[in-house]
Amino acid sequence: MFPATDGLAVTNHAWAANPFSCGPVLDGKAPIAVRPIDIEEGVASLQLPRSRSGEPYQALLGLVRRNGRPLGWVTLPVTPAGAVSLEGLAPAAEAAGELFDAPAVLNGHRPDAQPSEALGPPGAHNHLTASRVPEPLLTVVVATCANVRSVVRCVQAILEGVAGRCEIVVVENRPSGSTVGLALEERFRGDERICYVEEHRRGLSRARNAGLDVARGELVAFTDDDVVVDPGWVPAIRAAFAASSEVGCVTGLILPLELETPTQVLVERFASFGKGFDPRVYSLDRPPPEQPLFPYTAGYFGSGANMAFRTDVLRGLGGFDAALGTGTRARGGEDLDICIRLLHAGGHLAYEPRAIVWHRHPDTEARLRRQVFDYGAGMGAMLSKQLLTGPDRWTIVSRAPQGIRYFTDPESRKNASRGSVFPGSLNRLERAGLLYGPVAYLASRLGPRR
Repeated sequence: MFPATDGLAVTNHAWAANPFSCGPVLDGKAPIAVRPIDIEEGVASLQLPRSRSGEPYQALLGLVRRNGRPLGWVTLPVTPAGAVSLEGLAPAAEAAGELFDAPAVLNGHRPDAQPSEALGPPGAHNHLTASRVPEPLLTVVVATCANVRSVVRCVQAILEGVAGRCEIVVVENRPSGSTVGLALEERFRGDERICYVEEHRRGLSRARNAGLDVARGELVAFTDDDVVVDPGWVPAIRAAFAASSEVGCVTGLILPLELETPTQVLVERFASFGKGFDPRVYSLDRPPPEQPLFPYTAGYFGSGANMAFRTDVLRGLGGFDAALGTGTRARGGEDLDICIRLLHAGGHLAYEPRAIVWHRHPDTEARLRRQVFDYGAGMGAMLSKQLLTGPDRWTIVSRAPQGIRYFTDPESRKNASRGSVFPGSLNRLERAGLLYGPVAYLASRLGPRR
């Protein structure tokens, strides 16, 4: 074992055939550094700067990759001087990589993996940029609310990872007094790949639909201004669509950009956006056996900060529901709703873990409490919409007891990782949001007619 650092237990990753965890193992205190570690680069050590607060990092949470493909998480100690040894990572990662490459895994025979044949043969995933046909134009839509610094950083990261034909549409949803357009012009002057649009009607769904309206690409991807996309994001999205014409939506992995505060560590320990490292394909005719509430646990598929569609498919569905989403009374749920609507329309949804974005989690307790309530409200609003207008309302009614257990049972898939350490006040706040959701949806749907 490596020595523990401030209570953070670190596994000696050279001892096991597959030593990496699917989710971060965070038992220590903030600040914790977060870094991707690609073993093909052959780096033997890292030197970390001081954290944002000026304190030394307590540990390093590393996403171990090989040629950009995520293999798993590893938690490593940091010396008082900020040094991190990576000795032993490469052999362990090679072993994990061999397990990942095994044909039985790629064909979906591992117990914790769904069949992924629809994503094509292994070669289609091993060479993300390979294609026998001209690459389609990809439109990336970034919605913002006058967050100049964040959106400029987001656009810069997208441009740095662009592969093939791409355009970026930035939609300002708070245009009064905003300087986002000027900042983009100043920072990216003359770059014809960037388009600026203003949407005066409030709501994330309306902003995304405004981007969809002007999108010229055959594929359209959506992300938020508080993320930094990984350099492999665009190629991974393209590869997932190229692998199967049946795939209408691709979602990816959302990982923490930073763990600088105790609140951010709490979010990643108990409410991570990560969905694992196995590619999967979802459809109504092949429901996952471990999800009895499928498809109404749509958050398991992915989240709106990392979501892409075939443009004609999304337009055919009518885009995002303007009565749902951040900025409306419903406060969220538009991403869950569009996934369910796509599945009910006979579409396939692919989860591709190599399509990575790095998300800045709430860094204060107040922001976390608001996000927890909003998540519950969005879920309640989305379920209310499906119950009132969806094609499968009786299934929702019949599964209501299972849904209640899913949200309240400490041993359910949703709650099992939280344990007794997770603040009970946040559980109660999420459930309060869930109860508020139906009223919020009706108020949002009525809008000015109230």
